[in-house]
Amino acid sequence: MAKRTHVRASSIEAFLERHSPGYQYGYVLGLLAMTFIVMAAGPPDGWTRVTTVLLQGLTLCAALLASRVSLRLFRLAAVISLLSLIGAIASVVIDNGRDPNGAFYLLNILLVITVPWIIVRALWKRRVIDVRTVLGAVCIYVLLGMLYAFLYAAIDSLSSGPFFVQTANPTTPDFLYFSYITQTTVGYGDFTAEGDLGRALAVVEAMGGQLYLVTVIAVLVSRLSNVTFRATPSGSGTVSEVPVAEATTSETGSA
Repeated sequence: MAKRTHVRASSIEAFLERHSPGYQYGYVLGLLAMTFIVMAAGPPDGWTRVTTVLLQGLTLCAALLASRVSLRLFRLAAVISLLSLIGAIASVVIDNGRDPNGAFYLLNILLVITVPWIIVRALWKRRVIDVRTVLGAVCIYVLLGMLYAFLYAAIDSLSSGPFFVQTANPTTPDFLYFSYITQTTVGYGDFTAEGDLGRALAVVEAMGGQLYLVTVIAVLVSRLSNVTFRATPSGSGTVSEVPVAEATTSETGSA
């Protein structure tokens, strides 16, 4: 096993460690809710897009913090989020707030697509099913719906024809609405994909959304356990968690 490099936490990172103990996916879910509200109800201008990128960068950092990744990876994500925010502001200033293009949606895809993978890895390593685990799984479900919305928008922006049959000029709220309606298999029918690629992705999202709910979420909820954790410092720049019962037994045996 490769030797891990010790990274010393800065004052800000130490503050986050103290005030945000491990696996707090409720913060991530709250940021996702704010992102959804801004995307669905915000004015259709450039600064709404900047706010969206900002919230997605914060969501990425919050997910990394909740998943207890190394400080090196956390700092890399923070730098990428900052550069993405600067790029979004520059695009608004240069384009004078015009409609978003394919590059904007691809940027959002890159910011969103890494978060579910990070959460999955953290939950798999944790191997404990409790409320925090269920919150992490719900975050993944919400993130997948948002990811598909950006995929649909990118296809519409980069292809020659319209994505929807009903309108040639869809907005970001339209794609967000279509994605979650498809994911939950409500199927109102007011928006339908026109091209083969859009239809194929809609089918994959609908099937994946239902399978995720009836398998992953259902199994996690049915196997909830009440296990209390406490944070313990480690030498790798992160904070690990130990079950209280296990820690108490260990301390009693060593006394």
